[in-house]
Amino acid sequence: MAAVSGLMLAGVLAAGLFAPVAARSQTILQKAERDEIAIVADDDPTMAAAMRKARATLGDFLTIAAAPKPSMENFAVKVAIHDGDQNEYFWIDPFSNDNGQFSGRINNKPEMVHTVKMGQLIHFGRDEIVDWMYMDGGEMKGNYTACALLKSAPKNEAEEFKERFGLTCEF
Repeated sequence: MAAVSGLMLAGVLAAGLFAPVAARSQTILQKAERDEIAIVADDDPTMAAAMRKARATLGDFLTIAAAPKPSMENFAVKVAIHDGDQNEYFWIDPFSNDNGQFSGRINNKPEMVHTVKMGQLIHFGRDEIVDWMYMDGGEMKGNYTACALLKSAPKNEAEEFKERFGLTCEF
């Protein structure tokens, strides 16, 4: 099992779909606002497809991030942090790319791993990036792992989330 900080909103928020029983009555938007994580099976086919899509389009994202238009902001990438047999995925925002050597700050509060903390600077390689996102004129681009998580959310909540944050799920 892995913890996924899934629904990053404008570089600040993440959400989970699998929460303690007391929190299950919350909507997906409420979970996002609480910065909750999602527990996803390591072999989840929807999440694997989301990560494949993000990796397949990473080159285009990095080109855009290197020379963004004025309407583009909040560029972030997602990487896994390992701590023993625990894996937790974090949004890295801001991040920098120095000839393929990446670094950036953890932008989610760790819940399952204890080797990093929010705001900590980390270094990572391109092959460790599993997702990316940015905002362009109020529309969220990328964030394929959020789309994977939204597939298991109630349809009305997923649609409300997509509409509110301008997220279009392409897979």
